[in-house]
Amino acid sequence: MATNPVVTSVDDIGFSLCGARTLAITAAGTVVVKAAPGRLCRVIVTASAAGQVTFYDNASTGSGTVLAATAATPAVGTVYEFQAPAVNGITAVAGATPASVTVVWS
Repeated sequence: MATNPVVTSVDDIGFSLCGARTLAITAAGTVVVKAAPGRLCRVIVTASAAGQVTFYDNASTGSGTVLAATAATPAVGTVYEFQAPAVNGITAVAGATPASVTVVWS
């Protein structure tokens, strides 16, 4: 019987390049996406506003090495393909009136 194997691309330390989990960010503030090493795969804008979302390589606070950031006023439907490895963790900081985004990570 023929089979069609499922192949998942992973980075050097085994984190999926496609993203295994999602998290919605819809309000201002600091959000810990993952409190351990991982990968920020992509960010999808689900509602637009005049506020940037910045992602840090940090397990608990919005400081340190910046992994990525959205535009100041991203359009709905914009997909940011980051594929950024995080050594410490992933923390997002959303400005005063941030765009709503869905974060895809592993």
